[in-house]
This record gives sequence, structure tokens and C-alpha cells, in this order.
Amino acid sequence: MRRLSRALAVAFVALAVLLTSSPAPAQAAPDPDGSYAAAEVPTEPNPLDRLDIRFKVAKDGRKVKGWLVTMNVVCGLDVRLVQQTMPTMKVRRNGRFASVFAGTQDNGTPYRIEVAGKLVAKKRKVTDGTLSYQVGTCRRGTDPTNPLRWTGKRTGR
Repeated sequence: MRRLSRALAVAFVALAVLLTSSPAPAQAAPDPDGSYAAAEVPTEPNPLDRLDIRFKVAKDGRKVKGWLVTMNVVCGLDVRLVQQTMPTMKVRRNGRFASVFAGTQDNGTPYRIEVAGKLVAKKRKVTDGTLSYQVGTCRRGTDPTNPLRWTGKRTGR
């Protein structure tokens, strides 16, 4: 009888310890939100033909917004600095996002910019980025086998 009482007492204490102790907190995945900067990879050797992308990722990591694509559009001897905003894009569950933005510049020149990428939330970066543009008769990255490739990383909150 004494052994049974002792076993019950030990079991009761063990159960009390289990129920009152808090489990170790799970390590949360880093928030992907914040400001990002991106550039073409590999870097274009012609300094006139550079690409700079800036954007923000929403707090929940489900939207990419505040896009500003800055690039020199080189077409023969004609070089134009283009700064273009892009609409907010939804990020799918697999991290992928994409959008096409088309319109007409103030001088009547039509343009089309297509951008895509993959947000890797845990590493706070964007991989597999592609971009193509057509401004008037000037185009770059529009060949499906050879788009402009870019990567980005978070630069701040």
C-alpha cells in the first residue's frame, strides 16, 4: 500500500509540473516586411544600361507595393532615363508575384513593363526576379529565353 501511495504522489507531482510549466516558445520566422532594393544580376557592364528597383513588402508578407523601377532605356544612340511606378502585387503562398504595367508616357510613347519574382520570407530576399520592358521601339528582356534577371534584399523596415 505504501508503494502505491508513493507512486501516486510521484505521478501527481510530475503531472503538476507538466501542467504548470510553459512550453518553450517556438522560434518565429523573421518578418519579411520592410524596404527592399534590387539590381540586375549579373551586373550589366554598360553603365548606361543599369536597372534599379525599390519596393516595400507589407507587414504580413502578402503584398509587394511602392514599386519604383529606375532604368536607362538605351536604343541605339538614344538614352532615356525612365522612372516608373508599378501597381501593388499580391504574393502567392509559394512566394511568387508578377505583374504587367503598360501605358503611355507624357510625350505619347507607349511602354510596357513586366516584372516577376519570388519572395523568400525567411531570408528576407527576392530571388528569381525577371523584368522586361518595351518603351517605344526600344526593348530589353522581352525575349522569353533571355529576360533581365534581378535579385533583391531587405534594406530596412
